Amino acid sequence: MYHTPPAMGEQNTNNTHNDLLIGGGIPQHLKPRPLTTAFNRRNFLTTAGIAGAAVIVGAPKSQGAFFGLMDDKPVPGIPHAWVQAKGSDVTRYARFILSLNLRNITPRMVLAPHFKTRGSIHNSLPPKTYWKQMGATLKVVDGMIARMGSPLREITSAYRSPRYNRAVGGKSRSYHMQNLAVDLQFQGVSPYHAAYVAKQMRSQGAFRGGIGRYSSFVHVDTRGTNVDW
Repeated sequence: MYHTPPAMGEQNTNNTHNDLLIGGGIPQHLKPRPLTTAFNRRNFLTTAGIAGAAVIVGAPKSQGAFFGLMDDKPVPGIPHAWVQAKGSDVTRYARFILSLNLRNITPRMVLAPHFKTRGSIHNSLPPKTYWKQMGATLKVVDGMIARMGSPLREITSAYRSPRYNRAVGGKSRSYHMQNLAVDLQFQGVSPYHAAYVAKQMRSQGAFRGGIGRYSSFVHVDTRGTNVDW
């Protein structure tokens, strides 16, 4: 059985307008002029074929860029410095957190632990393939906050990269590395009581996972099997 230990001491710490239009269509300057001769007709077919092919190939690329820009819009509460440090995936992951419709947890709370360091080792965002795995865990935490009526003070640890996990003394199979685990501190609520509430929820079928009680925080994960420590 592998448990996630406390990560003590983590620092908080040319002139090119698009020739092709989004959604298809040929700009005025690419439209063929009236043609009468067979030679001109052949030229028209060649020009139209090239332009048409470019529209087919070019439009999805333009649309992809457009939707990419939509995804990159700033998310309230997320510092621009974070985006500068780790790139546009910061905004995209924040938007994923928003899509969970959590009532008591902000994207900033979830993302903050990803910017911690231990010595020269920096934590990182989870791989995109792991993003959805955090959803179930955060919904458990959201439910705990609602039951206790006390706000979340801090998520002290969420995803940990393998290097960062080693640096903070995490177990080699820590569920933090799978983006399934969080370590939590609540305002005005002891880790003992927070763990008790989590166990209540688990016994009522809200989730299956691990609950660890430490002196300064409580660990919750959704690994799929029930474990306590």
